[in-house]
Amino acid sequence: MGALSLLVTGAGGFVGREAVAAALARGHKVRALVRQSCAAFAGMRDVECIAFDLGHDRAALAKALRDVDAVIHCAAALGGDDAAMQRDTLAPTRALIDAMSATTPKPRLVLVSSVAVHDADALPENTVIDETGPLEQAPDARDAYTRAKLAQEKMVREAGLAGWIARPGAVYGPGRLWNAHLGPRLGPVLIRLGGAGQIPLVSVRTCAEALVLAAETDPPGHGMLPVLLVDDDLPDRAQFLSALGPRAPSFVLPLSWRILDRLAPGLAHVPGLAPRLPGLLRPRPLRARMRPARYSNAHARAVLGWQPTRFADAMRDALETRP
Repeated sequence: MGALSLLVTGAGGFVGREAVAAALARGHKVRALVRQSCAAFAGMRDVECIAFDLGHDRAALAKALRDVDAVIHCAAALGGDDAAMQRDTLAPTRALIDAMSATTPKPRLVLVSSVAVHDADALPENTVIDETGPLEQAPDARDAYTRAKLAQEKMVREAGLAGWIARPGAVYGPGRLWNAHLGPRLGPVLIRLGGAGQIPLVSVRTCAEALVLAAETDPPGHGMLPVLLVDDDLPDRAQFLSALGPRAPSFVLPLSWRILDRLAPGLAHVPGLAPRLPGLLRPRPLRARMRPARYSNAHARAVLGWQPTRFADAMRDALETRP
């Protein structure tokens, strides 16, 4: 395939920066869209950086889409309440969809969603989760992030665009090693919830490579096709902590997640308390993170020609590389 012109939204973020690097490594030209400063891309060959608010400047967005072959849409909030998700995830996605729909020819879209959209609670424990698994059926009982990702996917599926819905696991790499599938950390102490089952992880570098491969690839058929992005040889929680080596918490207190699972329904019925409970004290977020499950990247390998990294190798590189 020859060089493409790719638009990367959220190009200043953790995944977006790596997507720009992966696109350049494969010989493409990149239009990097950031909200504020273009300083990170100053002087970079084959990178045109544009700074504006994706959700509010539709004229600038229409201009940014000119002569673009594909869009990798990384821009989104990683945390916050539903209002933050509406402002920083859903409004920008709606603006992008409207602008792409008005563009001729329409670029291919790669939406960065999340493995969190799957309803792990609907399946038996230790079932393999892949693209065919059910999506969350009770989003109001989950967190704002999951609701936003489900809404994003619904938007792009209904828009009549062609491309891919990428569902990365917990993305890690230099400077970002922790994830919510382990349990609460209190200073040097980790309360490790659960032991069995894999942690759905994906290295930021191989995740970015998959996004660029998707930008290069027409999906079979029409519409938006989902692909689950996780590493090879995924670890359980004990293996993950062992791989962290000296960066692991000094003290690990194992505690069965099932204990919290028994407590959570009662807490949820305390008047006024439920909206303030952290995810690990609410039934569905707790189960989504802690119920034993396994994850497959076979479909992404097959349709994208993706070669994901072994967890042990990627974690070693992440520990040795300065962010």
